[in-house]
Amino acid sequence: MTAGSAMEEEIKGQPSRRPSREASPDVTLEKSSSTLPLHSSGSLRPSNFKVLGKLGFVPGWEGLRGLAVSMVMYSHVALHKEMIGTMGVGIFFVLSGFLITGVLVSLIEKYDQARQQASGTSEKVSLGERLSYLPRFYLDRFVRLTPAMALMVVIVTYQCRFYPTIRADAFAAFFYVHNFLPKQVDEPRLMFPGMFEHTWSLAVEEQFYIFWSLVIAFIVPLSQRRRAMALGALISVSFFVRHYSGYAFLSDHMYGIDYRYAYTANAFKMFIGCAGRLLPMPTLWTKKWFGFVSTVTLLLGVYFWGWTLISWGYDYRTEGAWLELWTSILVLMVVIGSVNGNVILESQILRFPGRISYSWYLWQFPCHAMVGWPANNYGPTGLAFAIATFTTFVIEEPIRNRYHVWRNARAASQEDKPHTRRQE
Repeated sequence: MTAGSAMEEEIKGQPSRRPSREASPDVTLEKSSSTLPLHSSGSLRPSNFKVLGKLGFVPGWEGLRGLAVSMVMYSHVALHKEMIGTMGVGIFFVLSGFLITGVLVSLIEKYDQARQQASGTSEKVSLGERLSYLPRFYLDRFVRLTPAMALMVVIVTYQCRFYPTIRADAFAAFFYVHNFLPKQVDEPRLMFPGMFEHTWSLAVEEQFYIFWSLVIAFIVPLSQRRRAMALGALISVSFFVRHYSGYAFLSDHMYGIDYRYAYTANAFKMFIGCAGRLLPMPTLWTKKWFGFVSTVTLLLGVYFWGWTLISWGYDYRTEGAWLELWTSILVLMVVIGSVNGNVILESQILRFPGRISYSWYLWQFPCHAMVGWPANNYGPTGLAFAIATFTTFVIEEPIRNRYHVWRNARAASQEDKPHTRRQE
């Protein structure tokens, strides 16, 4: 679950009172402050649908992250409640796709405008010019994600330096490829867990960032209708892969691979989030009351799907794809419905865990593994919470603040407008 960050932005060059944070345990909660460059052709019932334009700070998104990370933590201390954690990770994926699309669109617009001002024309550009925003995007991601990850990897690797495979695991975790490692899927949960096994979701998100940051440059210039066709194809293909994978790997033992950790089995959730940011959405979803209703529905779904279906003998491997699809759509409703306020998700009880969710997610598995698994479940979870609070306020946010100051100063020295700090 990667995925998130503080969701404030600098308005007109004025720094926000709180640093920007990210959106999934890795995801970047960056808020787009720009309007999507849409074509008028191929509009989809404009009276009932609209594309989200400029967005300010949305506290409900931070609370949604807090809800998601709390679901994951609960699933790791309550055995046989894995479905709840899976749904929590799915929330991060949808929110990540939505937010990172806003970040990328804002960068694409910024670089396109700068190029047009420099050349004085809007003629067809080369591939290199079209992708000129990538270095800036990757640098932002690096600054957002690396400090906390590096700290966790170094400390855990040192503490477990005599563990045979710790260096290989640490390498895979730091470079976000841990989901490619063979999983001991038949190992009982009561046994010692991998120190970095939880970083599979962060790897999935990073791999999505790389893919989507390249593809979106060719989707943004399209008309609304063609955008819908492109995103519909991406969602359909990735959903089919997820659905088929459940049957192909029924035993969970084929080649030591667990399909649930694969990027291809989770991409459709992030593409649904992308669609919510790029395509016209029902105006009903933006009503203030809709955020409350959709959140209550999501909570009821968590209870029903997370507890009841398990007791009914529900087979997640084969039937789970449809559950994930409908849950992802519901999460998107909550995300959009929170834009104008969400009394449930704006509670500090959820927002604070959302603020530290990235570090909390990073530390929870190592704390459980080193303190004891599954004994003393809530103790390691509390320890991870304390470490996450410290690293968020003492390491992550100060580094991000310094980076934003440097970036704005550099922009000012180039006689450019200060960069807008979005919800990362």
